[in-house]
Amino acid sequence: MADDNNLKTSHMAIVLGIGLGVVLLIVLSLVLTIVINRRDRRSFLRSRKNPDERLASLDAVSPTRTLEQWWTMTKGKMGLSEAVDGQFVCAVCLEQVDRSEEIRELRCLHVFHRECLEKWFLGDHYNCPLCHRAYFVAQTPPRHDYVWMV
Repeated sequence: MADDNNLKTSHMAIVLGIGLGVVLLIVLSLVLTIVINRRDRRSFLRSRKNPDERLASLDAVSPTRTLEQWWTMTKGKMGLSEAVDGQFVCAVCLEQVDRSEEIRELRCLHVFHRECLEKWFLGDHYNCPLCHRAYFVAQTPPRHDYVWMV
């Protein structure tokens, strides 16, 4: 009888020890996740450039010009006939781009309203909104890039 009680007590101690160990590991991983994310967020915010500096880096990969200027050059390069019209819709706002409006062109030849692509870029989106090809390589990780440990 005494052996049975000792055996039950030993089993209970083992189960409690394992349970406490699992809880401790979960709490430790959560604390590490929070610490790592805060540290990365602080260094990210310190290295964050103001929007004007960031837009200057966008100018290097996507210059601003009017749709008329862009269409005249592109149509000639592609050998398109005069019959091809230059009707474009901005894939960000889904509105037609007028010939006199400023646009930004990406390497994939997709064009967008200047303001629309700038908002897209400042939101840490570095892929074309239409074909998803990368047009910019960020020097700092995006705001929404977190490390999760489970």
